[in-house]
Amino acid sequence: MKRRGCVFLWSAFAELDLRTRKLCLRHHDTQKYRQQSKTNHNPKTVPSYSEITSRPSVAFKCYVIASMTFIWTAYTLTIKSSKTDVPQDMMYSSTSVVLCAELLKLLITFAMFHKECEFDNQRFSEQVNRYFINAPKELLKMSVPSFAYALQNNLDFLALSNLDAGVYQVTTQLKVVSTALFMMLFLGRKFSARRWMAISLLMFGVAFVQMNNTPASEANKKRESAENYIVGLSAVLATCVTAGFAGVYFEKMLKDGGSTPFWVRNMQMYSCGVISASIACLTDYNRIMEKGFFYGYTEKVYAVVVLLGVGGLYISLVMRYLDNLYKSMASAVSIILVVVLSLLIFDNVFVGSYFVLGTICVVLAVLLYNSVNE
Repeated sequence: MKRRGCVFLWSAFAELDLRTRKLCLRHHDTQKYRQQSKTNHNPKTVPSYSEITSRPSVAFKCYVIASMTFIWTAYTLTIKSSKTDVPQDMMYSSTSVVLCAELLKLLITFAMFHKECEFDNQRFSEQVNRYFINAPKELLKMSVPSFAYALQNNLDFLALSNLDAGVYQVTTQLKVVSTALFMMLFLGRKFSARRWMAISLLMFGVAFVQMNNTPASEANKKRESAENYIVGLSAVLATCVTAGFAGVYFEKMLKDGGSTPFWVRNMQMYSCGVISASIACLTDYNRIMEKGFFYGYTEKVYAVVVLLGVGGLYISLVMRYLDNLYKSMASAVSIILVVVLSLLIFDNVFVGSYFVLGTICVVLAVLLYNSVNE
Protein backbone atom coordinates (compact mmCIF):
# COMPACT_ATOMS: atom_id res chain seq x y z
CA MET A 1 0.00 0.00 0.00
CA LYS A 2 2.77 2.44 0.95
CA ARG A 3 4.75 1.66 -2.21
CA ARG A 4 1.67 2.06 -4.43
CA GLY A 5 0.88 5.36 -2.74
CA CYS A 6 4.38 6.73 -3.39
CA VAL A 7 4.30 5.51 -7.01
CA PHE A 8 0.92 7.19 -7.52
CA LEU A 9 2.17 10.49 -6.06
CA TRP A 10 5.29 10.40 -8.19
CA SER A 11 3.46 9.63 -11.46
CA ALA A 12 0.85 12.29 -10.74
CA PHE A 13 3.58 14.82 -10.04
CA ALA A 14 5.30 14.04 -13.33
CA GLU A 15 2.09 14.65 -15.27
CA LEU A 16 1.32 17.86 -13.40
CA ASP A 17 4.87 19.14 -13.82
CA LEU A 18 4.73 18.59 -17.59
CA ARG A 19 1.46 20.47 -17.95
CA THR A 20 2.60 23.31 -15.72
CA ARG A 21 5.82 23.80 -17.67
CA LYS A 22 3.84 24.04 -20.92
CA LEU A 23 1.49 26.60 -19.40
CA CYS A 24 4.35 28.68 -17.95
CA LEU A 25 6.20 28.73 -21.26
CA ARG A 26 3.03 29.54 -23.22
CA HIS A 27 2.27 32.40 -20.85
CA HIS A 28 5.81 33.77 -21.09
CA ASP A 29 6.04 33.44 -24.87
CA THR A 30 2.73 35.27 -25.35
CA GLN A 31 3.79 38.15 -23.14
CA LYS A 32 7.29 38.23 -24.67
CA TYR A 33 6.08 38.70 -28.24
CA ARG A 34 3.40 41.16 -27.13
CA GLN A 35 6.09 43.24 -25.45
CA GLN A 36 8.40 43.02 -28.45
CA SER A 37 5.65 44.25 -30.76
CA LYS A 38 5.37 47.46 -28.72
CA THR A 39 9.09 48.19 -28.52
CA ASN A 40 12.10 48.17 -30.81
CA HIS A 41 14.29 45.75 -28.89
CA ASN A 42 17.14 44.06 -30.62
CA PRO A 43 15.81 40.60 -31.57
CA LYS A 44 19.04 39.10 -30.29
CA THR A 45 18.40 40.47 -26.78
CA VAL A 46 16.47 38.25 -24.42
CA PRO A 47 13.69 40.28 -22.70
CA SER A 48 13.64 40.08 -18.93
CA TYR A 49 10.65 39.01 -16.96
CA SER A 50 10.65 42.40 -15.29
CA GLU A 51 9.67 43.85 -18.69
CA ILE A 52 6.46 41.87 -18.62
CA THR A 53 4.01 44.13 -16.84
CA SER A 54 0.67 42.48 -17.50
CA ARG A 55 -0.95 40.60 -14.67
CA PRO A 56 -1.16 36.82 -14.97
CA SER A 57 -4.59 35.30 -15.34
CA VAL A 58 -6.46 33.81 -12.41
CA ALA A 59 -6.20 30.37 -14.00
CA PHE A 60 -2.43 30.72 -14.33
CA LYS A 61 -2.04 31.81 -10.69
CA CYS A 62 -4.22 28.96 -9.45
CA TYR A 63 -2.31 26.46 -11.57
CA VAL A 64 1.09 27.56 -10.25
CA ILE A 65 -0.10 27.58 -6.63
CA ALA A 66 -1.78 24.17 -7.00
CA SER A 67 1.35 22.72 -8.60
CA MET A 68 3.62 24.01 -5.87
CA THR A 69 1.25 22.78 -3.16
CA PHE A 70 1.17 19.33 -4.75
CA ILE A 71 4.97 19.21 -5.05
CA TRP A 72 5.49 20.22 -1.42
CA THR A 73 2.98 17.61 -0.30
CA ALA A 74 4.61 14.88 -2.38
CA TYR A 75 8.04 15.98 -1.15
CA THR A 76 7.04 15.78 2.51
CA LEU A 77 5.44 12.35 2.13
CA THR A 78 8.33 11.00 0.05
CA ILE A 79 11.03 12.18 2.44
CA LYS A 80 9.06 10.73 5.35
CA SER A 81 8.75 7.43 3.51
CA SER A 82 12.47 7.43 2.65
CA LYS A 83 13.35 7.60 6.35
CA THR A 84 10.78 5.03 7.53
CA ASP A 85 12.09 1.63 8.66
CA VAL A 86 15.65 2.45 7.54
CA PRO A 87 18.50 1.46 9.91
CA GLN A 88 20.69 4.33 11.04
CA ASP A 89 23.78 2.79 9.45
CA MET A 90 21.95 2.67 6.10
CA MET A 91 20.66 6.26 6.23
CA TYR A 92 21.64 8.64 3.43
CA SER A 93 23.30 12.01 3.97
CA SER A 94 20.76 14.86 3.92
CA THR A 95 23.45 17.38 2.97
CA SER A 96 24.25 15.39 -0.17
CA VAL A 97 20.56 15.45 -1.11
CA VAL A 98 20.48 19.23 -0.83
CA LEU A 99 23.59 19.53 -3.00
CA CYS A 100 22.12 17.26 -5.67
CA ALA A 101 18.91 19.30 -5.66
CA GLU A 102 20.84 22.55 -6.10
CA LEU A 103 22.77 21.06 -9.02
CA LEU A 104 19.51 19.90 -10.59
CA LYS A 105 17.98 23.36 -10.26
CA LEU A 106 21.06 24.92 -11.83
CA LEU A 107 20.96 22.51 -14.78
CA ILE A 108 17.24 23.13 -15.33
CA THR A 109 17.68 26.90 -15.31
CA PHE A 110 20.50 26.66 -17.85
CA ALA A 111 18.28 24.47 -20.05
CA MET A 112 15.29 26.81 -19.75
CA PHE A 113 17.39 29.85 -20.61
CA HIS A 114 18.83 27.97 -23.59
CA LYS A 115 15.27 27.33 -24.71
CA GLU A 116 14.44 31.02 -24.19
CA CYS A 117 17.35 31.82 -26.52
CA GLU A 118 15.61 29.59 -29.09
CA PHE A 119 18.40 27.01 -28.82
CA ASP A 120 20.82 29.40 -30.52
CA ASN A 121 24.19 28.43 -29.01
CA GLN A 122 25.91 31.67 -30.00
CA ARG A 123 23.11 33.81 -28.61
CA PHE A 124 23.00 31.70 -25.45
CA SER A 125 26.75 32.06 -24.95
CA GLU A 126 26.61 35.83 -25.45
CA GLN A 127 23.77 36.26 -22.97
CA VAL A 128 25.43 34.04 -20.35
CA ASN A 129 28.66 36.01 -20.66
CA ARG A 130 26.80 39.30 -20.45
CA TYR A 131 24.49 38.58 -17.53
CA PHE A 132 26.30 35.78 -15.70
CA ILE A 133 30.06 35.58 -16.30
CA ASN A 134 30.72 39.31 -16.67
CA ALA A 135 28.30 40.42 -13.96
CA PRO A 136 30.04 39.64 -10.65
CA LYS A 137 28.08 42.34 -8.81
CA GLU A 138 24.76 40.74 -9.75
CA LEU A 139 26.09 37.35 -8.70
CA LEU A 140 27.17 38.83 -5.39
CA LYS A 141 23.68 40.25 -4.86
CA MET A 142 22.12 36.82 -5.35
CA SER A 143 24.58 35.26 -2.91
CA VAL A 144 22.75 37.03 -0.07
CA PRO A 145 19.50 34.97 -0.19
CA SER A 146 21.46 31.85 -1.13
CA PHE A 147 23.60 31.91 2.00
CA ALA A 148 20.56 32.95 4.06
CA TYR A 149 18.83 29.75 2.94
CA ALA A 150 21.96 27.78 3.88
CA LEU A 151 21.88 29.34 7.35
CA GLN A 152 18.19 28.48 7.60
CA ASN A 153 18.88 24.81 6.84
CA ASN A 154 21.53 24.61 9.57
CA LEU A 155 19.20 26.34 12.05
CA ASP A 156 16.50 23.79 11.22
CA PHE A 157 18.78 20.95 12.28
CA LEU A 158 19.67 22.80 15.50
CA ALA A 159 16.03 23.49 16.30
CA LEU A 160 14.89 19.92 15.68
CA SER A 161 17.69 18.65 17.91
CA ASN A 162 16.33 20.64 20.85
CA LEU A 163 12.58 20.81 20.25
CA ASP A 164 9.66 18.48 19.81
CA ALA A 165 8.63 18.26 16.16
CA GLY A 166 5.14 19.60 16.90
CA VAL A 167 6.46 22.65 18.74
CA TYR A 168 8.88 23.26 15.87
CA GLN A 169 6.17 23.07 13.20
CA VAL A 170 3.84 25.42 15.04
CA THR A 171 6.51 28.00 15.85
CA THR A 172 7.89 28.09 12.29
CA GLN A 173 4.54 29.48 11.11
CA LEU A 174 5.80 32.80 12.44
CA LYS A 175 7.65 33.06 9.12
CA VAL A 176 4.32 34.19 7.64
CA VAL A 177 4.48 37.28 9.85
CA SER A 178 8.18 37.88 9.19
CA THR A 179 7.53 37.58 5.45
CA ALA A 180 4.79 40.21 5.63
CA LEU A 181 7.02 42.56 7.65
CA PHE A 182 9.94 42.21 5.23
CA MET A 183 7.58 42.83 2.30
CA MET A 184 6.55 46.09 3.94
CA LEU A 185 10.19 47.09 4.47
CA PHE A 186 11.76 45.97 1.16
CA LEU A 187 8.87 46.05 -1.31
CA GLY A 188 6.85 48.90 0.17
CA ARG A 189 3.77 46.72 0.44
CA LYS A 190 0.85 47.80 2.58
CA PHE A 191 -1.70 45.27 3.79
CA SER A 192 -5.29 45.92 4.69
CA ALA A 193 -6.77 44.92 8.03
CA ARG A 194 -8.58 42.07 6.28
CA ARG A 195 -5.32 40.58 5.03
CA TRP A 196 -3.72 40.88 8.46
CA MET A 197 -6.75 38.99 9.78
CA ALA A 198 -6.13 36.32 7.14
CA ILE A 199 -2.48 36.01 8.19
CA SER A 200 -3.45 35.68 11.85
CA LEU A 201 -6.18 33.16 11.05
CA LEU A 202 -3.70 31.14 9.01
CA MET A 203 -1.32 30.90 11.95
CA PHE A 204 -4.07 29.74 14.29
CA GLY A 205 -5.30 27.19 11.75
CA VAL A 206 -1.90 25.59 11.20
CA ALA A 207 -1.30 25.56 14.96
CA PHE A 208 -4.57 23.69 15.53
CA VAL A 209 -3.68 21.12 12.86
CA GLN A 210 -0.28 20.48 14.42
CA MET A 211 -1.84 20.15 17.88
CA ASN A 212 -4.04 17.41 16.45
CA ASN A 213 -1.05 15.63 14.92
CA THR A 214 1.21 15.73 18.00
CA PRO A 215 -0.66 14.45 21.07
CA ALA A 216 1.13 14.53 24.41
CA SER A 217 2.48 11.28 25.77
CA GLU A 218 4.70 10.07 28.56
CA ALA A 219 7.54 9.55 26.11
CA ASN A 220 7.24 13.13 24.96
CA LYS A 221 7.30 14.39 28.53
CA LYS A 222 10.48 12.46 29.26
CA ARG A 223 12.15 13.86 26.17
CA GLU A 224 11.15 17.39 27.08
CA SER A 225 13.26 17.28 30.24
CA ALA A 226 16.39 16.61 28.18
CA GLU A 227 15.70 19.20 25.49
CA ASN A 228 17.10 22.70 25.59
CA TYR A 229 14.06 24.80 24.72
CA ILE A 230 15.89 28.12 24.94
CA VAL A 231 18.35 27.09 22.23
CA GLY A 232 15.64 25.39 20.17
CA LEU A 233 13.18 28.28 20.26
CA SER A 234 15.97 30.76 19.51
CA ALA A 235 16.92 28.69 16.46
CA VAL A 236 13.31 28.57 15.28
CA LEU A 237 12.89 32.33 15.63
CA ALA A 238 16.12 32.88 13.71
CA THR A 239 14.85 30.46 11.04
CA CYS A 240 11.65 32.46 10.65
CA VAL A 241 13.62 35.67 10.23
CA THR A 242 16.09 34.23 7.69
CA ALA A 243 13.32 32.50 5.71
CA GLY A 244 11.27 35.69 5.48
CA PHE A 245 14.30 37.81 4.60
CA ALA A 246 15.67 35.44 1.94
CA GLY A 247 12.30 34.96 0.27
CA VAL A 248 11.44 38.66 0.09
CA TYR A 249 14.98 39.61 -0.99
CA PHE A 250 14.82 37.12 -3.85
CA GLU A 251 11.37 38.40 -4.82
CA LYS A 252 12.72 41.96 -4.89
CA MET A 253 15.60 40.88 -7.15
CA LEU A 254 13.10 39.28 -9.55
CA LYS A 255 10.89 42.38 -9.60
CA ASP A 256 13.49 45.14 -9.45
CA GLY A 257 12.88 46.20 -13.03
CA GLY A 258 16.43 45.48 -14.18
CA SER A 259 17.45 43.98 -17.50
CA THR A 260 18.54 40.63 -16.08
CA PRO A 261 16.34 37.82 -17.47
CA PHE A 262 14.30 35.70 -15.09
CA TRP A 263 16.19 32.46 -15.69
CA VAL A 264 19.56 34.22 -15.30
CA ARG A 265 18.47 35.39 -11.84
CA ASN A 266 17.78 31.76 -11.01
CA MET A 267 21.14 30.71 -12.44
CA GLN A 268 22.86 33.23 -10.18
CA MET A 269 20.83 32.06 -7.20
CA TYR A 270 21.46 28.36 -7.66
CA SER A 271 25.15 28.81 -8.47
CA CYS A 272 25.56 30.33 -5.02
CA GLY A 273 23.29 27.57 -3.70
CA VAL A 274 25.67 24.92 -4.99
CA ILE A 275 28.54 26.61 -3.16
CA SER A 276 26.51 26.84 0.06
CA ALA A 277 25.39 23.20 -0.18
CA SER A 278 28.97 22.09 -0.85
CA ILE A 279 30.14 23.86 2.29
CA ALA A 280 27.34 22.16 4.25
CA CYS A 281 28.56 18.77 2.99
CA LEU A 282 31.79 19.35 4.91
CA THR A 283 29.84 18.56 8.10
CA ASP A 284 29.40 15.00 6.75
CA TYR A 285 32.89 14.85 5.25
CA ASN A 286 34.09 11.81 7.20
CA ARG A 287 30.91 9.86 6.56
CA ILE A 288 30.86 10.70 2.85
CA MET A 289 34.53 9.79 2.41
CA GLU A 290 34.04 6.52 4.29
CA LYS A 291 30.77 5.31 2.76
CA GLY A 292 30.45 7.31 -0.45
CA PHE A 293 28.44 10.31 -1.59
CA PHE A 294 25.42 8.31 -2.76
CA TYR A 295 25.45 5.81 0.09
CA GLY A 296 21.93 4.85 1.15
CA TYR A 297 20.28 6.30 -1.97
CA THR A 298 17.13 4.52 -3.15
CA GLU A 299 14.37 5.34 -5.63
CA LYS A 300 12.64 7.36 -2.93
CA VAL A 301 15.75 9.41 -2.21
CA TYR A 302 16.17 10.25 -5.89
CA ALA A 303 12.50 11.26 -5.92
CA VAL A 304 13.22 13.59 -2.99
CA VAL A 305 16.04 15.20 -4.99
CA VAL A 306 13.77 15.77 -8.00
CA LEU A 307 10.90 17.13 -5.91
CA LEU A 308 13.19 19.45 -3.96
CA GLY A 309 14.84 20.68 -7.15
CA VAL A 310 11.68 21.30 -9.16
CA GLY A 311 9.89 22.70 -6.11
CA GLY A 312 12.49 25.45 -5.83
CA LEU A 313 11.79 26.51 -9.40
CA TYR A 314 8.07 26.76 -8.70
CA ILE A 315 8.86 29.01 -5.74
CA SER A 316 10.65 31.32 -8.18
CA LEU A 317 7.55 31.40 -10.40
CA VAL A 318 5.37 32.28 -7.43
CA MET A 319 7.72 35.07 -6.38
CA ARG A 320 7.76 36.45 -9.93
CA TYR A 321 4.05 36.32 -10.68
CA LEU A 322 2.56 36.47 -7.16
CA ASP A 323 4.31 37.10 -3.83
CA ASN A 324 5.76 35.36 -0.77
CA LEU A 325 2.49 35.30 1.16
CA TYR A 326 0.85 33.19 -1.53
CA LYS A 327 3.76 30.80 -1.02
CA SER A 328 3.07 30.77 2.71
CA MET A 329 -0.60 30.06 2.10
CA ALA A 330 0.34 27.15 -0.18
CA SER A 331 2.63 25.85 2.56
CA ALA A 332 -0.24 25.88 5.04
CA VAL A 333 -2.57 24.02 2.69
CA SER A 334 0.22 21.52 2.03
CA ILE A 335 0.44 20.71 5.75
CA ILE A 336 -3.23 19.73 5.77
CA LEU A 337 -2.83 17.60 2.64
CA VAL A 338 0.14 15.84 4.23
CA VAL A 339 -1.96 14.84 7.23
CA VAL A 340 -4.88 13.65 5.09
CA LEU A 341 -2.70 11.58 2.74
CA SER A 342 -0.71 10.24 5.68
CA LEU A 343 -3.92 8.57 6.84
CA LEU A 344 -3.85 6.48 3.66
CA ILE A 345 -0.10 5.82 3.49
CA PHE A 346 1.28 5.78 7.04
CA ASP A 347 0.19 4.47 10.42
CA ASN A 348 -0.40 6.24 13.74
CA VAL A 349 -2.07 9.28 12.17
CA PHE A 350 -5.49 10.40 13.35
CA VAL A 351 -7.95 13.23 12.71
CA GLY A 352 -9.57 14.95 15.66
CA SER A 353 -11.48 18.10 16.47
CA TYR A 354 -8.31 20.21 16.31
CA PHE A 355 -7.69 19.10 12.74
CA VAL A 356 -11.24 19.96 11.64
CA LEU A 357 -11.03 23.37 13.33
CA GLY A 358 -7.60 24.04 11.82
CA THR A 359 -8.79 23.06 8.35
CA ILE A 360 -11.68 25.50 8.56
CA CYS A 361 -9.34 28.28 9.73
CA VAL A 362 -6.86 27.72 6.90
CA VAL A 363 -9.55 27.57 4.20
CA LEU A 364 -11.15 30.76 5.52
CA ALA A 365 -7.72 32.43 5.66
CA VAL A 366 -7.01 31.58 2.01
CA LEU A 367 -10.43 32.84 0.90
CA LEU A 368 -10.12 35.99 3.00
CA TYR A 369 -6.63 36.81 1.72
CA ASN A 370 -7.60 36.40 -1.92
CA SER A 371 -10.85 38.36 -1.54
CA VAL A 372 -8.90 41.62 -1.21
CA ASN A 373 -7.75 43.47 -4.34
CA GLU A 374 -4.60 45.50 -3.55
